[in-house]
Amino acid sequence: MQLVRGAHEFEYRDQQGIDRLGQADIWASPNGERAVLVLKNVDGGLSGDERGTLLDNARRAFWMLASSLLPFLVPQARLEVYVLRPGEQREDGPTKPRALILT
Repeated sequence: MQLVRGAHEFEYRDQQGIDRLGQADIWASPNGERAVLVLKNVDGGLSGDERGTLLDNARRAFWMLASSLLPFLVPQARLEVYVLRPGEQREDGPTKPRALILT
């Protein structure tokens, strides 16, 4: 896998209708058959059901990228989408970020 676009900033609209900035890393196999999209900073402040909010915002961010950037960078690829979930703050220190599978 090769990094096609790293820390690509994009704008998406969250479930509350607020325009937010997210970041994406796009990786592709050399032959272009497989690609991995890693969405970052799509937490939108995490209110209410944090995991549900994160996944909803991630879907909205993915739809925006699927209609704008991805068709040009990885047009024929089988796409896997991961959402980087921020680590939590705990008394004994912060936890590691975790990836959730979106598709």
